[in-house]
Amino acid sequence: IKEAIAAYNEAQKLDPKVEIDANTLNTLCWQGSLNKSAALVMFACEKAVKLAPNDVYIRDRRGLARALTGDYKGAIADFEAFIAQTDDKESKAQRQAWVKSLRANKNPF
Repeated sequence: IKEAIAAYNEAQKLDPKVEIDANTLNTLCWQGSLNKSAALVMFACEKAVKLAPNDVYIRDRRGLARALTGDYKGAIADFEAFIAQTDDKESKAQRQAWVKSLRANKNPF
């Protein structure tokens, strides 16, 4: 994760106008969250959502990062956006359970 962040920063330094797509940033967000580095990759999560605000899967992954960093309100908003747009009943039920825990000020992760 740290190597990926360093590569991102180096790319930005070499060319401040370089465009890194939402899916690449989302992958960094996801992998960082899964590897106990959510705080380090939050910039990637935020930028991915900014580049693709209507992609609920990207918002879902930012929701995980937000929950892991203590931003329960933000996580709830992202998970609710996912819930509203998914047809996957199992994923919807899982996110609904996460939202319920977060509303009770408990981290489901």
